[in-house]
Amino acid sequence: MSRIQKSMLGAFIGASSAGMWLIVDLLLPEPIGDYLLFLIMGVVHTVIGWQVARLVGKQKERLSPKTSDSLKTSDI
Repeated sequence: MSRIQKSMLGAFIGASSAGMWLIVDLLLPEPIGDYLLFLIMGVVHTVIGWQVARLVGKQKERLSPKTSDSLKTSDI
């Protein structure tokens, strides 16, 4: 996937998620709806951040060199 395609996909995802939050805000009743919406947004963004951090951690594990357990200091 090229850089332009990734940028367009990111912009589309951002615009659609912002539109989704706006629709939810309009559908919820006014006084309590804002508190409920902010709570839901916090939970969703926490889960997204956790998944992204987990993915980055997996990529770092894959890139780090493996140490051999069979080689001991007494063998050197």
